[in-house]
Amino acid sequence: MGQLRKKNPSTNPRILKIALVDTCFWYALLDERDPYHKQAQIMWGNLNSMQYLIPWPVMYETLRTRLARRPIAMQKFATLLKRPNAIHLDDTRYRVEALSMTLSGRQSLALSLVDNVLRVMISDISLRVDCLYTFNQKDFRDVCSRRSVAII
Repeated sequence: MGQLRKKNPSTNPRILKIALVDTCFWYALLDERDPYHKQAQIMWGNLNSMQYLIPWPVMYETLRTRLARRPIAMQKFATLLKRPNAIHLDDTRYRVEALSMTLSGRQSLALSLVDNVLRVMISDISLRVDCLYTFNQKDFRDVCSRRSVAII
């Protein structure tokens, strides 16, 4: 499975909003037992009308064994990944910096490699990100504030 669109979403003027989506949102949306499930369903109403960026590390994290054992949830996620407004975002240019951040221990927050990839993406001024869909606001508040990226 490759990127659904070759075009950089930041160059398309017809798109009103572009959302970067964290793993925790997908977990909540796909698992009715998740404490944020109802909230994620409501949030999906807005996200569904935007282009949404799904970085490869988020896909790896979402498509873990626990989800793979749930065929209905897998089918739902597969459908969401195939939508024309879903952009599979390559993380290659963000990996080295994110890995360095994760291993350095110099951050005030202990963050996963995936979270640091998202943080570096948000910091990238050449990547248009209007909002971040996450339930872990504290992990991204500082970087989103610097770039005027709304946390949903």
